[in-house]
Amino acid sequence: MSAVSSPVASEQPAAPAPASGGAGAVRPVGANVQVIIPTFNEELNLPHALRSVMGWADKVFVLDSESTDRTQAIAREMGATVVVQKWLGYALQKNWALDNLPLTTDWVFILDADESITPELRDDLLAIARQPVDSVHESGFYVNRLTYFMGSPIYHAGFFPSYNLRFFKRGRARYEQREVHEHMLVDGPTTRLKRYMLHEDRRGLEHFIAKHNRYSTLEARELLRDQHRRQRGELAEELERGIAIRRWLKRNVLPRLPLSGFWRFVYMYFLRLGILDGGPGFRFCLLLSTYDFFISLKLKELRQAGADKDEQVTQGAVPWGLAVREGTVNSASLKGGSLPPDSPVPGPIPVATDAPASPKRPSGVSTAPTPAASSATAHDPTPVSSPAPTPVPTPARTAPTTTAPLLRRLARDGHRAFIRADVGASSRPPVSVIILCYNEEANIGPCLESCAWCDDVHVLDSGSSDRTQEIARQMGAHVHVNPFKSFGQQRNWAIDNIPTKHQWQFQLDADERFTPVVVEEMAARLKGDGSSIDGVTAYQNPSMLMFMERWLHYAAEYPVYQVRLFDKARCRFEDHGHGQREVNQGPTGTMVQPYLHYNFSKGIDEWLDKHNRYSHLEAQQAAYQSHGSFVELLSESVFGDGVRRRRALKRLSYRVPFRPTAIMLYQLVFRFGFMDGAAGLNYIRLRSIYEAMTAVKLAVLRQQRGATPPLAPGTGHEDHTHGSR
Repeated sequence: MSAVSSPVASEQPAAPAPASGGAGAVRPVGANVQVIIPTFNEELNLPHALRSVMGWADKVFVLDSESTDRTQAIAREMGATVVVQKWLGYALQKNWALDNLPLTTDWVFILDADESITPELRDDLLAIARQPVDSVHESGFYVNRLTYFMGSPIYHAGFFPSYNLRFFKRGRARYEQREVHEHMLVDGPTTRLKRYMLHEDRRGLEHFIAKHNRYSTLEARELLRDQHRRQRGELAEELERGIAIRRWLKRNVLPRLPLSGFWRFVYMYFLRLGILDGGPGFRFCLLLSTYDFFISLKLKELRQAGADKDEQVTQGAVPWGLAVREGTVNSASLKGGSLPPDSPVPGPIPVATDAPASPKRPSGVSTAPTPAASSATAHDPTPVSSPAPTPVPTPARTAPTTTAPLLRRLARDGHRAFIRADVGASSRPPVSVIILCYNEEANIGPCLESCAWCDDVHVLDSGSSDRTQEIARQMGAHVHVNPFKSFGQQRNWAIDNIPTKHQWQFQLDADERFTPVVVEEMAARLKGDGSSIDGVTAYQNPSMLMFMERWLHYAAEYPVYQVRLFDKARCRFEDHGHGQREVNQGPTGTMVQPYLHYNFSKGIDEWLDKHNRYSHLEAQQAAYQSHGSFVELLSESVFGDGVRRRRALKRLSYRVPFRPTAIMLYQLVFRFGFMDGAAGLNYIRLRSIYEAMTAVKLAVLRQQRGATPPLAPGTGHEDHTHGSR
């Protein structure tokens, strides 16, 4: 997203072009200003920032956090001084610079890599800095900032004017100890400058969304920390009045607001006149309004995990999804956390001597055990001698249904994760299990435990950098490694290259679990000679989505089917958008009993990060591929099978105006999502945000229809096992 010239209303200030350094600019001698630019993978933004300061600042320090792109090379080529410091955090990194860089001038300016100083602002800064330092009454100056979004300036929506304290006397200012949205504490008076700098991140919408996902995680943690401090009677730092008011609203109003995020959109788009910024303004308000919702939802997630009952948040040692440095997202697990490098791999644990209790929660589902709390042992196909649980009746081979009697029977007869204690009473279907994964150390243990019934378990890893492979081997699985290329290719590689014991395969994702009833149904449907009693070569399998410790029966549109159980000689997969679809060489059947899908097992931030990438791929598919005529799609949506109907409806939905809102209302009202309570409402809002991300990216790609679609950053690794959600 590069800045472009566009007509601006006459009452708005003209957006100046970034200053260019060089011989014709202000001479550098005697500027009395040094500039600090913190960076991490900023090769797209950094040249613009450097061109705005290199011609006049006495010295420019690029404080890099171990970038893996050309950031450091660009900085050196343009004459900046590069200092590499491992990432410490937003505030700590800048304070480190103030303490350790060889600053010699009286004045310092901290500039982000996606910002640039205009010639007018430069002249104001020099006019101040060239005065005797003691004659300047103020110790710091707030600088206004004009934000560009999708190449257009945002003059409204509460984002202009937007003041940040960036220019200050050396030794008179430091950042407060805060993980995100840190502000500067100044020893002395401050004032505001009239001129402004430009703010434009050229790394695209995907990075914009990922950044605010990280920020919301850190903001939720800060709100809990602030709560702990106030409970202990600690006084907060004294901040500028406007900042203090915003903090008070975040602390006292945001957590109590129903439909958080919606009100911010109303405020930005209508009350602060974001509507006057046109299409870019609408999309900017839409994406930014989700930020408040992310914060409130992650607050609930943290509290559900017990973070408000201990000192982990206060001490900064929370072991789940958080941003560890600019440009990266930590995928640590919310439930149980990421295993430390020196922690032992789960080994044999005594099997429970009693059968698992029936679920007590209203939804009839118990949560899956975490690696830290699991009562499972390492995978062992040998039947265990232990009191057998109540036998699970063989499921009737009937068409899928969601009637109340079936749901009650599911809850009563084993609608929970399969554990080792079930092995003694379980049937042994002739099925090999393949688990596709990447960096799943938090999920692989519970997933393998649910495979305890199987005598042939394989883990297909895409080159994990965590302990996924180590844990899998310790638990008895066969581990195979194949670099990820695409979803369909990875599943086909498993079919072609893994020497499975059985003709039938079940391909499971690491965040999914077998249930006792699905194991029994597989045993009832498959014969020992490699055929099925239904005469089919593959089965569509329903899944139950778990969110906020609840099964989402209505909000997740249960049942949703994917082919997971199939004859490996007669089924292939092809890539389809951000997932894959089967190409079956024979009839396809449908199973009744579902497996469990813990799609949020790594935390909401990881889910958002993942679906940010998926929305990019889906937008690419919608923008660059033909979707058939309206009549053809309508025919498929009425007369096709379950999978074809769903895909046809998906393609038809791209033609619906206000698509994210329409889909949200459809799920909430017509699919009875409201019956899943708060968990259902929050999930539906997350799904609508995903649709909004797709819609915004689709609009951008349609403006560039003639261009070759780029690949989404990061799609080569994180979560290669994505299905329909």
